[in-house]
Amino acid sequence: MIFGIGVDVLDITRIEKLLAKYESRFIDHLLTALEKEQYADTNRGVHYLATRFSGKEAISKALGTGLRKPMTLHAVSILNDLVGKPELVFDKTLDKFLRSREVNRIHISFSHEGSLLTSFAVAECA
Repeated sequence: MIFGIGVDVLDITRIEKLLAKYESRFIDHLLTALEKEQYADTNRGVHYLATRFSGKEAISKALGTGLRKPMTLHAVSILNDLVGKPELVFDKTLDKFLRSREVNRIHISFSHEGSLLTSFAVAECA
């Protein structure tokens, strides 16, 4: 059963501007330690940051919390598996919240055209 859905649309140039203005402070604000490891190895840095920002927004909407506890920017890591598929890793607080709501899976998908990025999240419950 669907618990909630969330969609976010982002102009990637917004992330370019934030990165240029705040540099490592923006990266630290947005990315978890796990995401920073992948970010260090990517050659598409702005795109990587944009998908994480937009994806976390979409997840927060699917959960109905917005970007506040327990769904903060550091509560979930959006990682790519070996073929590029996004996988989600939740911190203990968010994981506890998800279990209390019987949310057993969250799907995330990204699509982009030019400078526009769309993120779509679906939260499922038992």
